[in-house]
Amino acid sequence: MKLALGFNPVLSMSDAVKVASQAESGGYDSMWMHESLFQRDVVSYISAMASATTRIRLGSGAINTFTRHPVTAATTFASLAEMSGGRVTLGLGLGSFPTIPLIGHQIFPVEKTQPLKRVREYVEIVRMVWEGGKVDFDGSFFQVHGLTLGFKVERKVPLYIASLSPKTQAFAASVADGVILSPALNTAEGTAKMVENVVRGESRRGGRVERASYIMTSVDPDPAKAVEAVRTFYFFAYQLSEVVNPALLEPWGVKAEQLAPMKSAWKRGDVAEARRLIPGEAIEALTVAGDTDHAFDRLKEYERAGVTLPIVMPIGNVPFAMRELAPSGS
Repeated sequence: MKLALGFNPVLSMSDAVKVASQAESGGYDSMWMHESLFQRDVVSYISAMASATTRIRLGSGAINTFTRHPVTAATTFASLAEMSGGRVTLGLGLGSFPTIPLIGHQIFPVEKTQPLKRVREYVEIVRMVWEGGKVDFDGSFFQVHGLTLGFKVERKVPLYIASLSPKTQAFAASVADGVILSPALNTAEGTAKMVENVVRGESRRGGRVERASYIMTSVDPDPAKAVEAVRTFYFFAYQLSEVVNPALLEPWGVKAEQLAPMKSAWKRGDVAEARRLIPGEAIEALTVAGDTDHAFDRLKEYERAGVTLPIVMPIGNVPFAMRELAPSGS
């Protein structure tokens, strides 16, 4: 099974370098870092990890199209590809909807902000810059006039697009090298629905692309400890309270009304009570949590759903999870 590792940008630079080296030794396909407005910089992470490794691929999952101009992204990742020997992937997405408004950008309503058009323009400019000719582009969101890259891009930079939108997922599959389907939490059934959008885009281009998906993963010799690590993880409680569509959980026996007390506790700021009220079925549905055998069984469900690159996002007993899931040892 081909596996990648993904992390939130909360690791220190030195820890990220150590983890990347361990991931390379363990045979992981790639390591991915989230972009964040208020954590460490993803480009700095990739630079540090590239300097400490020789084989593993390194990707941004994903930079956002509001904070980095496409010309800057193109030159930055061309430079990273040069220094890493062609091991870098540019993953880009619209932007983090909880944080982008904090710096004055709207994402909703989509009828006004036109996210697909923004991503389409971004990709077109990045590709034009990499091609090396004079770039003239006058779009709704980005303008470039008479710019020519001052060096030749010798190393191909794979481009992945992250999105939860059906239209953008289909578009991504039609123009990019890969699609990132989930920021961490989704059921296998929900992921399969997203893959259907990707297949529509693949049919337009006449070939398949990499279908990557972040999957929050907690592995421990004691399955109860693995589940508890998810229950106490702030991101999970936040996502379940404010982001996850309750309809996703109905096939797992969780109704919207069962989530109401948990969401109520979350909204009044009682995080401990919200965590206590999280249904165990929701943890099983949205994450890979348990012992090693259970983790592999669950990951295979995502593969059967159409994911070709599961990006394991380990929490809890991280060193154990990395060792147990390492492709070179499985």
